[in-house]
Amino acid sequence: MGEEKVRVLYDFEGVAENGELTIYTDEIITILRKDVGEGWWEGQNDRGEAGYFPSAYVDSETSGSGGAVTDTPPAADSSYFNGSQDASATTYAQESAPAADQWSDPSSQYQNTAATDPWDQGVANTAYSSSYGQDSWGDTTSAQAGGQDEGWDDDWDDDGASTGSSTATTPTSPTTKTMSYDANKSGGTMRKSLNRFSMFVKSGGEAFILGTTKSAGSSQNRVSVTETQDGWSWGPDPAPYKVSVADPTKASKMKGLKSFITYQLTPDNTNKTVSRRYKHFDWLYERLIEKFTTIAVPPLPEKQVTGRYEENFVEGRRQQLQLWVDRMSRHPVVAQSEVFQFFLQSPSDKTWKDGKRRAEKDPLVGGAFFHTVEAPQARLPAARIDTNMENFNRFQKSMDDGVKNLLAVAAESTKKHMGGFKREYQRVGEAFTKLGTTFDLDKKPSSKPLTNALWKTGAAYFEIGKMFEEQPQHDLNELMLKVDEYKGILSTFPDILQSMKGTMTKVRDCQRMVGEGKMSDEELEEVGVRADVITYTTLAEIQHFHEMRVVDFKDIAQHFLKEQIEFYGKIKTTLEESLKNYDNV
Repeated sequence: MGEEKVRVLYDFEGVAENGELTIYTDEIITILRKDVGEGWWEGQNDRGEAGYFPSAYVDSETSGSGGAVTDTPPAADSSYFNGSQDASATTYAQESAPAADQWSDPSSQYQNTAATDPWDQGVANTAYSSSYGQDSWGDTTSAQAGGQDEGWDDDWDDDGASTGSSTATTPTSPTTKTMSYDANKSGGTMRKSLNRFSMFVKSGGEAFILGTTKSAGSSQNRVSVTETQDGWSWGPDPAPYKVSVADPTKASKMKGLKSFITYQLTPDNTNKTVSRRYKHFDWLYERLIEKFTTIAVPPLPEKQVTGRYEENFVEGRRQQLQLWVDRMSRHPVVAQSEVFQFFLQSPSDKTWKDGKRRAEKDPLVGGAFFHTVEAPQARLPAARIDTNMENFNRFQKSMDDGVKNLLAVAAESTKKHMGGFKREYQRVGEAFTKLGTTFDLDKKPSSKPLTNALWKTGAAYFEIGKMFEEQPQHDLNELMLKVDEYKGILSTFPDILQSMKGTMTKVRDCQRMVGEGKMSDEELEEVGVRADVITYTTLAEIQHFHEMRVVDFKDIAQHFLKEQIEFYGKIKTTLEESLKNYDNV
C-alpha cells in the first residue's frame, strides 16, 4: 500500500515541546497515522520532521493510497474552516524564568462570533432576503456544534487534541500558577457552520412553525414560560440541587494500553456518586445543543494533545468542568431534563449504554422540543420582538467587548504581578540589604541595631515581592476563569438570535403567502402562535442569562475585592513589622 499524502492549506506554527509539527501552505505531508485524536493527525514533512498537526489545515481530498497530489492547491472548504489559524485561547502561563511546575488550560478552536452582529450583516439565503431586507437582522458565520463523535474508545476522547489550535504549556514558578488569555478567543468544543438559515431549517425550527413536526411524548417533561415584572422567564426549578465534580483520577483499560481521567460527580439531592470521563461530558454537550436550540449551552473546555495527565492541568480541567456542570444544574430547564438527569445518575456501563441509546432516539429535540413548552397565550407584536432582540444584541456585543477587555487587563496585571512588580519590590529590598551590609563595616555596637533594621527592611521587601508573585492564584486566576466562562456563554447567542431571525422571516413569508392566496388566515394564525412559542423561549433564556449575570458578577467582584483587601492588608502588616525594628536604633 502506498504512502498517503496531503497538501497543506494553511500555515500552522506547532509547539515543538508538545510534539506538534510546523506546516506551511502548499507543503506536502506524509500521513503517519490519523488515530491521534479528534481533529489531529500525525505526519512527516519532506525534511524528515514529524509531529502532530490539525487535520483541518490540510486538504484531505487530495490524499490517497499512493495517489499523486496535484500541483494546484485545492480551495479550503469555508463551511468547515474559515482559513485563519486559531491560536490558544486560554493558556495558563507565566512569562518569568522556567521552573518545574506547568499548568496548561484547554483552549478555543472555534470562531468567536459574539463580537459579530447577527442583525447588521446581509442575509446569505436569498429565499429570505426579499422579506427581510428592510430590517436590521442579518447573517454571520456560526459557531455551532456538529454531530457527535461515536468513537467511544478513541485514545484521545478524554483529553484529546485542540482542533485547529496550538496549546502551549509554558513553564511557571513552582509555587504559582497564573493565566494568560487571548481575549478575542473563546474556549470550547463547538464546530463551525456557515449558513445559519440552513441550521434553523435543519434543527426543525421551520418545521415546527409550519406544523409538520411530531409531538409524540410531549405531554411529559413539560416546560413553562411565565410573565414576570421583568419580562418572561422560565418556570421555576421545582427541585434545585448542586453537583460537585471531584477526585479526578487517572485510570486505564486494556491492560494499560488506554489511559483516561475519571471525575466523580455527586448531586446533593441524591448523594450518589457516579464516575464520568471527558467523553461522557462531550456526549452530553452534543445532546443538549441538539435538543435545546434556544438555550445557551456553553462550550466545554477544549481537548488537549499533550500534558493531559499532569496534575495541574487535570485540576484546571476539573475546575472548568465544575463551572460547566454548575451552569447546567442552575438552568431550570436543563437541570430537570431527562438527558441531564441520566448523565448524573446512571451508575454502571450497562445502564449508561442503554440510556445513551434512548437519549439519542429522543424525538423531542430541536424544533420538536417546542411541543413541550407551555407559553403565554398573548400574541407578541413583531415590532416589540424586533426591539427586544435588537436591544439584547447590542447588549451582548457590548458585554462581549467588556469581558474581553477585563480579561486582557487581568492577564496584563497578572504578568506584572509575576514579573515587574515582584522585581521592583525585590530591587528595593536588595538596595536596603546592600546598604545594611555597608553599615555593617562599622563594628561599633551602636551601629548594629540600624544595620539589622535595614537588613530586615530588605527582607520585608523581598517578602512583598514574593507576595505579588503568588497573589494571582488567589484573585486574578479566579476572576479570569469565571469571566472566560462568560465569553463562552456569549458566543452561543448569535445562533440563538439567528433562530429568532429565521422564525420572524418564516412568519413574514407566510404573511406574503396569504396575500398571494397560497395560505389561509387560519393557517397564518396557527403559524403565528407556534412562532410565539419560539419567541417566548428565547425571551425566557435572555432573562435567565441576565439573572445569572447579576448573581455571578456580584460574586466575582466581591471575591476579587475581598482578596485584594486581604492582600494589601498583609503588605501593610509586613511594613509595620519592619518599621518596629527602628524603635531600638
